[in-house]
Amino acid sequence: MNEVFDISSLEWQPVRPEVSHNVFGKAMLNGKVKAVLTRVAPGGKFNMHADAYAHLFYFLSGEGTVWVGKKQSEARSGVVVQVDAGEPHAYENTGKEDLLLVSLNIP
Repeated sequence: MNEVFDISSLEWQPVRPEVSHNVFGKAMLNGKVKAVLTRVAPGGKFNMHADAYAHLFYFLSGEGTVWVGKKQSEARSGVVVQVDAGEPHAYENTGKEDLLLVSLNIP
């Protein structure tokens, strides 16, 4: 698969509304590995949950909190979070602007 596209051409879509609130995404890659540009509106959050796949979160801008298991950390520009498959995790926008991150789902 070879493709070049402008991310602004994609519409923001709600991300897993059964476990999130005010979280939207633009899928950049949707194969074995899924890559999503994710936007969390102020006050929005992804509730604590566990998945059968691993994650890598790379926070681009905004302010928030991220949890992996019982560990809580700041979510801000430049922070990378690795989540093992089956590990409970969550994140929340605690700032006044959008929290923006790239989320990878890794089998």
